[in-house]
Amino acid sequence: MKKNALLFVLALGLVFSACRRDDDDDTGNQLSGLAAFLNGEFNVEQVDYNGSLQTQLGNLPLSGTGENTVGDYNFKASAGTVDYQVATRIEVTILTQTIPVPINVDGSGDIRYNSETQFEIDDPRYGLMTYNISNKTSSGLVATTRFQNDTLGGTIDILMDIYLERK
Repeated sequence: MKKNALLFVLALGLVFSACRRDDDDDTGNQLSGLAAFLNGEFNVEQVDYNGSLQTQLGNLPLSGTGENTVGDYNFKASAGTVDYQVATRIEVTILTQTIPVPINVDGSGDIRYNSETQFEIDDPRYGLMTYNISNKTSSGLVATTRFQNDTLGGTIDILMDIYLERK
């Protein structure tokens, strides 16, 4: 009987020890600050833009809210990476003609949390993109980043306010 009790206590001790080691691994990689807040998936709810289209005709101002906006960001804070995609449509007015221009950005990269209000994504295709955070709530935020892209008619250079909401 003593032998069974001893084996039971020993087995119970091993179970608690194994659980404690798992917890230690988790606390060793404990997330805090902006990394902890962003860890997980966010939907892109809206994109506002402000900037210009630089053409041979000159600089054409761009400003408004993107139409048909969809997308998401999946922040993997412990791994230091993020996957993202944003699709929206902006409008360019040339003379009296309004032309829709699709904006599609998707990729993945390493992420660095610079402060409580700024992070950077180092994407192999797009390079280093800095995001400045404003209007942070318990479940979302607005992240502002610069988007530049050569098009057939010129170069788009805009600041995009990306509204993210936790899934």
